[in-house]
Amino acid sequence: MTAAQVTELFSLEGMVAVVTGATRRIGLATAEAFASAGATTILTGLEHEDPERVAARIADEHGLAVEGRTLDVTDHRALEDLVDFVIRAHGRLDVVFCNAGVALDSSPHTGGTEDQLEVMFDVHVRSVIAMANLTLPVIARGGGGTFLIMSSIAGVRGNRILGQYGITKAANAQLARNLAVQWGDRNIRVNSIAPGVIDTDLARTITSDSELADARLAKTPLRRFGEPFHIAGTALWLASPAGSFVSGQNIMVDGGTVISD
Repeated sequence: MTAAQVTELFSLEGMVAVVTGATRRIGLATAEAFASAGATTILTGLEHEDPERVAARIADEHGLAVEGRTLDVTDHRALEDLVDFVIRAHGRLDVVFCNAGVALDSSPHTGGTEDQLEVMFDVHVRSVIAMANLTLPVIARGGGGTFLIMSSIAGVRGNRILGQYGITKAANAQLARNLAVQWGDRNIRVNSIAPGVIDTDLARTITSDSELADARLAKTPLRRFGEPFHIAGTALWLASPAGSFVSGQNIMVDGGTVISD
């Protein structure tokens, strides 16, 4: 295989991609990876995150085709407006990565609230179902593509604290399997990505506490935490021709934590 063929394997040239929750951390790294691979990429975020400014900075600094749109994923009308914009502006949609998320757990189930669970279900599950219903027919009309969902290893392990979060992330993985079965004959691949501890603000309670960090690393065969680019690279692989025979999977990117004894 030549260098050119390898490059082509991971190319998104000519594609249009949408990444939600993409103004920072994993979402931003993934939006940059998609754009660097050739996709016109629309990154979204909440109004106070100023996704338009974030996208403009990336476009100016790196010369990439990145656009920003304000989006609350729990607002169905806003999701409809986003998809309408993409169709009007670009005429197609090839890749969607539902990355927006929030972790509200701070105690075991007995200390959690129904409001917390409701918010996490809205962000992680209901919004993803709505996005799938809006975008999968569009992707199918274009000949197929990729729909990715952010899950977590919290969805496959028992959790002392992140119990409600883990429930919604387990639902994400099951949703990916369902959609993969339902849309596979339209040449649409659906997968979820399940990170372990990634060194971001979200995981700072673990990574910044030496005792907690050492305990987690002792259970992680690679003995290190992940970085946002590890998830971005996985998403790029799944969205590109290199991942074109992978569907319905929940890909663990966790340094081996889940399989460790």
